[in-house]
Formats: sequence, C-alpha cells, structure tokens
Amino acid sequence: MKSRSVFRARPDHVAVATAARGRRGVWFLAGVYATVDSASSRARHVPKCKGMPAYAPAGAFEAYHARHDDGYAVWVRYVAGDQPVPELPDRMTVRVCRRESGVGIVTVTVSTRCPVCGGPRGFDAIEEYRFREAGAWFTADDWINRCGHIDNAQAVLRESRERPLPAPGRDLTAIDCPVIPEPPAPDSPAGVVLAAAANWRGMRARAAVKLLDESGFSREAELVRAELLVGDSRGYKSAREVAHWLHTGGAS
Repeated sequence: MKSRSVFRARPDHVAVATAARGRRGVWFLAGVYATVDSASSRARHVPKCKGMPAYAPAGAFEAYHARHDDGYAVWVRYVAGDQPVPELPDRMTVRVCRRESGVGIVTVTVSTRCPVCGGPRGFDAIEEYRFREAGAWFTADDWINRCGHIDNAQAVLRESRERPLPAPGRDLTAIDCPVIPEPPAPDSPAGVVLAAAANWRGMRARAAVKLLDESGFSREAELVRAELLVGDSRGYKSAREVAHWLHTGGAS
C-alpha cells in the first residue's frame, strides 16, 4: 500500500514561502492534496494570499496545481521584484530516440510538467546530443528536470501517445488569441506591447504590464491589471492578448 505523502499530511507553507523568497523565480513544491479541487483552490489563493499569510503581500507569488503520484501538487514561486521572471510554458517539443522497428528520431510535444510530481521540466535547458548507432549518426534532445525525476525516451514517447498535445506554432502566445485586424500604431500602447511580443517568445501579460509602465503608459498598465488580469492567477494570458485588448478599446 502506498504511504501517505508527508506533504498531504502537513504542508508547511511558511517554510516553503521562506525558501522561495531566497530563490526568486524558482518553483517549489508547496504541498500535495488528495483532490484536484483542494489543490486548485490553494493555487488560486496563493497569489492573493487569501487565508495564506505566508505568501503576503498579494502578487508576490505565483502558483499552479498539477497531477502528482500521491494526488495533486501545488507549486509556488516568488516573483516580486523589478525584473520579470521567465514564464512557464504549457508544452515543449523535443526529439527522442525510438527503437520499436530500428533506430529512429521522433519529434513529440509533451507537457512542461513532470509526469511524476507536476514540477517544471527542464524545458529551458534542452540540449541536443549526437550518437552513432547501426552505422549512422542521430541527433536527439536531452534535458534535466529540476525535481530530479528522469525522463527516458520510452516514457516520453508513451506520454505523447497517451496524452497528446498539439505542437506549438511559431509563437506560443498566438494560441487561442484573437487576431488583431489592423496593426496598431508602433508608438501606441498596443503597438509597444505587440512589438515586444514579436521578439520575446512566450511573453506573458504581467511582463506586458511592466513594459507599459516603463514606457510611460501607466494608465493603460493599471487598467490591464484591474480589468484584464482579474482571475488570471496562473498567468495564462499572453502579451498578444493584452495588445488585442488595448487595440480594440479595452482601455478606452
């Protein structure tokens, strides 16, 4: 019988928050819960520090929940500060070796969350490696998960079949984002954000707000915070969505 997770038994949010403050931008496992409802509720409350004073002040932390071998995990990171922290994308595309009928390289798209504990994979540290087999050279990808769990090629291939994800397009931020019908003026708030998003793959709404503030569009930045980012505690909204909202009159 599987033993009950110590995190499920007694999550220590004070200790986790303290450790996270010392390593800004690094994700920490805050606790493992029996149900997805419990985990999602905690993840929603962390950014607002609602009933969770360890994560004060509001907005100092980000959180998300994911499946864990012992239930559902809540991961948190400290993000307060002047410089933006890298966003956690939803998926990663990698090349892995397949040996089902001879040696071959397959490109697959999988989640950026570890299938064992839900922690971030090494999506931002993917390195290619070459190997020689059966008289030919092959190139595949390798990465190290920060949680310590190891991904092998067979497991990654199985995950891609059992939980298929569409491959990201040229720009991940364009997924499910309305197309802006006419380009905004380059010196407008929407134009400034859109130009930055074109050069920063995966740019998210919080980074766009900071850019607006730094570019002298403080009013627009505050309106985005107050009206567009409500309920976006996990940072799903992209910079392109901010640009679309601004360009279509959201800040008027």
